[in-house]
Amino acid sequence: MQSRAVENPLLRHGAAALLYALGFVLLRQVSFSYWVLFAGYRLTVLLLVPRRYWPALAVGELGPLGYTAWLCMDDFGGTWSAIMMIPPIALAMPIVHVCRERWQLFQSRHHVRISVLLLCALVCSLVWTGANLAAVSVSIKPASSPAIDLAARWLVGNYLGVLTVAPLALMIREVWQLTPAHERWTRLMDSRLFLESALGLLPVLMLLAWIGGGGMGDQARQVARMTMFVPVVFLALRHGWYGVAIGGTMASTAVVFTMPAAFDPGTMQAEVLIAFTISTMMMFGARISVLNRRDLQERLDSRQTLALAQRTLFLGELRMRQTAMAIEQVRGSIQQTNNLMLERLRYTVPTAEERQYRLQTALNQDQLFRLADNLHPVSWRQRGLPAALREGAVARTLEAAGVGYTCDIEGRGLSQLSPGIHLVLYRTIGEIAGSLCGERDVSRIHVRLRGGAFDGRRWVVMRIDGHRDETAARSVRWGELMQGLATTSTGLEAIRDQVALFEGQVRERQLAYGTRVSLILHNPD
Repeated sequence: MQSRAVENPLLRHGAAALLYALGFVLLRQVSFSYWVLFAGYRLTVLLLVPRRYWPALAVGELGPLGYTAWLCMDDFGGTWSAIMMIPPIALAMPIVHVCRERWQLFQSRHHVRISVLLLCALVCSLVWTGANLAAVSVSIKPASSPAIDLAARWLVGNYLGVLTVAPLALMIREVWQLTPAHERWTRLMDSRLFLESALGLLPVLMLLAWIGGGGMGDQARQVARMTMFVPVVFLALRHGWYGVAIGGTMASTAVVFTMPAAFDPGTMQAEVLIAFTISTMMMFGARISVLNRRDLQERLDSRQTLALAQRTLFLGELRMRQTAMAIEQVRGSIQQTNNLMLERLRYTVPTAEERQYRLQTALNQDQLFRLADNLHPVSWRQRGLPAALREGAVARTLEAAGVGYTCDIEGRGLSQLSPGIHLVLYRTIGEIAGSLCGERDVSRIHVRLRGGAFDGRRWVVMRIDGHRDETAARSVRWGELMQGLATTSTGLEAIRDQVALFEGQVRERQLAYGTRVSLILHNPD
């Protein structure tokens, strides 16, 4: 039964008319000529409600207006009552339709074109002001003020009422649509805009409203009112038009609390300043919002690119590991085959020739092992990265050629880093060692690693010192060394590119004893 009632179009349109009329009546109680909140409510409803409900909205507004016109008919005349019974929301419908459909007020499903919104607000305010002036012109009761004063008051009131309500409502709509339902409360509590508005803007405006309305004199009241636009500018610079939407609503409301009388010229001037500030900052804030979204998108794209590069690097290492394991398997098969052949040749070839065959076989086995170990160290697979850093291919190549090598690892944070970080650390040592040995004056290389964490994110610092000693360097077999490091050494520029994938930096310093290369890597989020 309830579902049938909801599906009934007549009931839905009736409910829309009733709800709109209720909001209209309530906001009329807290509005006055130069702060017309129900004007903002009227335009906001037109912007957000589907067009099929617009006739119901006109009917909903006709009810309260018709009642008011009937009550005041004797005082202002029948013509005035007839004009006042025309729902202003109906006058704004063509304007809103053009702004929504032809001028693309909603540039996409989520984003609002602020320039079109301000133009729509201004044109609607002009139309509503014109309708009020037309009613006053045919009234049998003379107007309380000159027509020009009434026009200025109503125009500012309508326009400021729209700026007080509409941007805030559209901001809430946009955030509501962009945020998943289960994250809305969490995002609100973590939002810098919400915190700055609640803990910064609101207390400041309350203080200024107290100063302006506390009986400290007209000069203090005007200074307090003029100061209220500062938070609007601050939030615009910080958060774009979202900040203006919140700050503008609060500022225009705070100005009203400083009003000493129903028709105060000072309040009128302050409202004009607030309206101008909100309009200007909305345009400026819209540009800031575009730049912020672009910057956010660029950061997201950059992170996605980094993540893709990291995955590609890891997959490449995985393939190298698989290749190393395949070479190990081939090496084992070749060793078995060679042992079987040599066992059969023992009795058919001379001993010296057999010894030569065995020596050549052992050399081939060693070359296959070195090839597999260079691709992915056996010690890394069996005992982890620390063993590979201390005993891997780089360490053996350096020590075999006559260059001293030591590696110190501090702390236990190394095991908590991602495999990609482990990969870069190991490969980078070989790259830097090859770069340091390029001058052929290095006698000893010392590696030091230290890991840690800051603000919930882990990092690792690596320092490689190349100690120069020309006397000791003469005994180094440089040809053998550079040949052994040729598979890994590609220069410092390649090192910087690899380190940049993990938001790291590389620095090179010349010291009294030699060269120091330092780098820092951050664990991916």
